[in-house]
Amino acid sequence: MSKNSEKGRKGELAVTAIFSNLGVHEPSIEVIRANTTTTPEGGVDIALKCPHNLSQKLDEIVVRGESTTALSNAQIDVRIQVKNYTKPINKAVAQSFIDEISKNLTYAEHWGVGGTRLTKGAQEVIDGASKIAPVKWYTAPDIAKIQANYPAIPFTDINDDKDGE
Repeated sequence: MSKNSEKGRKGELAVTAIFSNLGVHEPSIEVIRANTTTTPEGGVDIALKCPHNLSQKLDEIVVRGESTTALSNAQIDVRIQVKNYTKPINKAVAQSFIDEISKNLTYAEHWGVGGTRLTKGAQEVIDGASKIAPVKWYTAPDIAKIQANYPAIPFTDINDDKDGE
């Protein structure tokens, strides 16, 4: 596996783990990773089946460090594309992400994840895409804030209601 493929694999697995942990805390979230990193997947690294207002809750966490939003019972499908970059997301990367919306019309929302920030050009591309579909981009610092709001639960403690006994 090339160095870039390995970096991509680690990024996809880390984001999968973060959203899986979120699903332990919020029972209405399901995480799907149907392909390996090197398998062409048409722009879908991870899919979520989640409440339609999950992005609202995550946006509040990013801005305020917490959220009081109650998650809805109405479910949607979300496409997530992971870019495990240690630099800003540029316009070309953002445009590539947006160009894949047309291949993924069954998804209600499209989220990009990664990078230290969005460049001005990338932000313009993401903002312009709202005419096509609901689009979000969560940078690595944003994901760190979300992750901090949902601490890992040891496997031995996930059944705190003892329903599995």
